[in-house]
Amino acid sequence: MTIGFMFEEIAEILDGAFYNQIEQTSPIIDFEFDPSRLLENKSGNCFISISKERWNQFHRKELPWVDGNESILKYYTNCNLIITEHPIQQLEQSVTQIIVKDSLAAIKKLAQAARDKMESPVIGITGSVGKSSTRLILEHLLKDMNTIVATRGNHNTQVGVPLYGTKLCQNPKIGILEISLNALNNRGNQSLTVKPNVCVVTSIGEAHLSTLHSTINVAKFKARIFDGLEENGLAIINKDMSPDEFNILYKRAKKRTNRIKTYSLVDNSADLFLKKRIHEKYKTTIVFQYKNKDYEFDMKLPSDGTIMNTLGTFLCLAELDYDIQPLLSKMYDFKSLDRVMELKQLQTKDRRRIDIIDDSHNAAIPSMINAIQTFTEKQKFYKGTKLLVLGQVADLGDQSEALHDLLIPYILDSGADYVFGHGHYMRKVIRQLPADMVGGWFNNAQDLSKRVPYYCSDDSFIVLKGSVSGSDFRKTSHLLPANIIRSTKEIRQPTPLLLAEVMQPQWGMVGYDLSRGKQLFRLGYINTQAIEGISPILFLYLLFKKGIRYEETCYLNQWPTNKGMSIANKPFNKGQLFTHRELVDELIETQHPSAIFELAYLYFGSRHKAMHEIMDLAESFEITSSATLNLSGRYRVKEQQSFKLVDLLKSGQKMSQYQSQLPICLKTNGINIRGLMFGRLQTHGIFFQNHILICVSGLAGKQAIIHKLVEIFNR
Repeated sequence: MTIGFMFEEIAEILDGAFYNQIEQTSPIIDFEFDPSRLLENKSGNCFISISKERWNQFHRKELPWVDGNESILKYYTNCNLIITEHPIQQLEQSVTQIIVKDSLAAIKKLAQAARDKMESPVIGITGSVGKSSTRLILEHLLKDMNTIVATRGNHNTQVGVPLYGTKLCQNPKIGILEISLNALNNRGNQSLTVKPNVCVVTSIGEAHLSTLHSTINVAKFKARIFDGLEENGLAIINKDMSPDEFNILYKRAKKRTNRIKTYSLVDNSADLFLKKRIHEKYKTTIVFQYKNKDYEFDMKLPSDGTIMNTLGTFLCLAELDYDIQPLLSKMYDFKSLDRVMELKQLQTKDRRRIDIIDDSHNAAIPSMINAIQTFTEKQKFYKGTKLLVLGQVADLGDQSEALHDLLIPYILDSGADYVFGHGHYMRKVIRQLPADMVGGWFNNAQDLSKRVPYYCSDDSFIVLKGSVSGSDFRKTSHLLPANIIRSTKEIRQPTPLLLAEVMQPQWGMVGYDLSRGKQLFRLGYINTQAIEGISPILFLYLLFKKGIRYEETCYLNQWPTNKGMSIANKPFNKGQLFTHRELVDELIETQHPSAIFELAYLYFGSRHKAMHEIMDLAESFEITSSATLNLSGRYRVKEQQSFKLVDLLKSGQKMSQYQSQLPICLKTNGINIRGLMFGRLQTHGIFFQNHILICVSGLAGKQAIIHKLVEIFNR
């Protein structure tokens, strides 16, 4: 069969018209709609120009798409043909152009025509997790024996699947196409376009729940892949899913074929199943059975998910009549995508050796569990501290909290010395872990990546896992190794005070002229960073703004922090009578949590509502979000806070309008300095002398701050 398309053939398929026609020297064998992907010095390239209007119309929203007729101008020498809706006059004499009504629709038509040219098998792969790994394993095993067309990047969507369908016109020995749920949804079933000879379903899991709401619905959409399966084609289904989801897939496949094969890690009734896995530090031996025969191979650091995908791959190839025995040894050299079970072997400046398994390419609940279970198996081979660094899973909708809770028993049984969390829903998980197991919860990758190296000893082991969307957790993959390499200190028995001393070894102070909007001076380290929060300052600002009813009284409610005595020598006990003035004085002088909680109840209705207003205020002041994670501002291991002098400065600038309501902290040379000091681990403060604002952070006690202020004002 002829490989590729001639110009006239394409024009006929698309019912298109030539704008110009230059003599064709070779058939068109490749198609792209991103001009940067057109390979230089390769004949047979076609660029499909999609206009910005057409792209936005298809996606039903405004997107930052560059019109194809504009983007190709830089790359036109890399293609022999352009398919476009509107002629590109600048290229009239340079490249043959075929004009069509709808360039997106043209991709699908070309994919269908290309599929008709394909004589060898096409494998379509879908699943909540495991699509890319299965495709990569297939490519790895077959690359020396076959020409292959396979999905690249994220081209497994409504547009991406047909695009790679067009490439089948090359008539390779095998086609391997990922088909995501996006390509199987109500916009169109692209399995019908590429018509696989083999359909593989790797998993049904908790993905896309923000739109589909249940795994049953996920299974129903994933099952549509079988609608495009050739009659009596091969269906491969992972048997290790819940019976309801499996039955949905099985029944849909049964409508097209009786050739349905299954694989499993735990069910020996499957056509191919795992018999055993033998873990070592840097490899795992896997033994599986197929047709009553045992097969064995080694892999580097596989998770159960990777093992599962490998079993599915071998089943697929065996059923396609490949001899799988000589392929087994190839698995030891298999490398998946970057940040998929990727081993990073690092050494700190003080020569601590640390291994990271970076599995942060992306995450779903099943793959999170797989990563934690891999940690459980591998941590036994390490003498140093073992750390789990976990980000949240995105796109779980209203089931997010409940699904994240499923991780807790696996974490508790993992053997981790410390667990670090990142992201909103992982915060709730961290709160439910024993305090001595928690390294900390963080809402930003930078602070997280700075903290983890201190907990690493020699021969430490880390597994890094979480979603790359919905937060900045993706940055951890780069920031954490860099911080480990630079690390010079291990904290063997971390305490809050020790952490404060290590994380903020230098103090800093800045003076600011409020009337001129100009910095006056800076002392110490201007970028000093505390590990406490500034919520009490913003809370006081909001109280001043609302208007404090100083002389009103209240009976203290029952708060978890009710202990100790107030500065007025009153016990923090339920039912104790306080004036609002006494509570505000306590907020200013000691930041006692019970006083803060009571004021939150009195003026905001609840602690939650007060915290919400503080966070909104911090955002409006452009204060870093990690500066306001709890109401009292105090250090808590399960919600790691941080702020810099710039955050204090922004707070002080806003607080300046209420400086007359702050107490006098210092009288020197006839000058009254008003302000407040806060912090339990280190001492910080904001101070006013008319239009002069001074912010300080990281000193050891109030007297140290007073001493610095005296030096400044006695100059």
